[in-house]
Amino acid sequence: MPAGCEFICKNPNCKHVNSGFVLTAPWPMGKIQLAILSAQVREHPKFKKELIKLKNEGRKLVCITYPNIDKIPTEAYRIQLWSNDAKCIWEYQVDEKIKIDYDNLVDNSEIPKTCPKTGCKLLNFFDVVNSGINCPHCNEKLLQSRWFTNEY
Repeated sequence: MPAGCEFICKNPNCKHVNSGFVLTAPWPMGKIQLAILSAQVREHPKFKKELIKLKNEGRKLVCITYPNIDKIPTEAYRIQLWSNDAKCIWEYQVDEKIKIDYDNLVDNSEIPKTCPKTGCKLLNFFDVVNSGINCPHCNEKLLQSRWFTNEY
């Protein structure tokens, strides 16, 4: 089930108070052309225009919007990993055709296990929500707000 977590700094002494970022669990991706033609995208002309621009720039896949009313087939998964040392998110794509089981996408794929910038261990979504993340600016623990979406 696609899920995410917003990490927000609540330290009033931090210059980035009330700001943060989102990290998601492995997220299904489908063909961009099918997303452009989907009912949900037709309702948002500006978004559709941006998707068409990405397609024209060579993008083949995009994250599937849920609920997946148009039943866009999963072609790959977007994987986001956190680097504690570099204080950044690294993003990768794992091809669905590899037939890796969903719970072990990161462990059983060829994506890096260590940060390309610092060499520290990269943390997946589940590791991060369990251990938490400190603010990259003030180093206080970030507030977590988790969410999920039901697959249709």
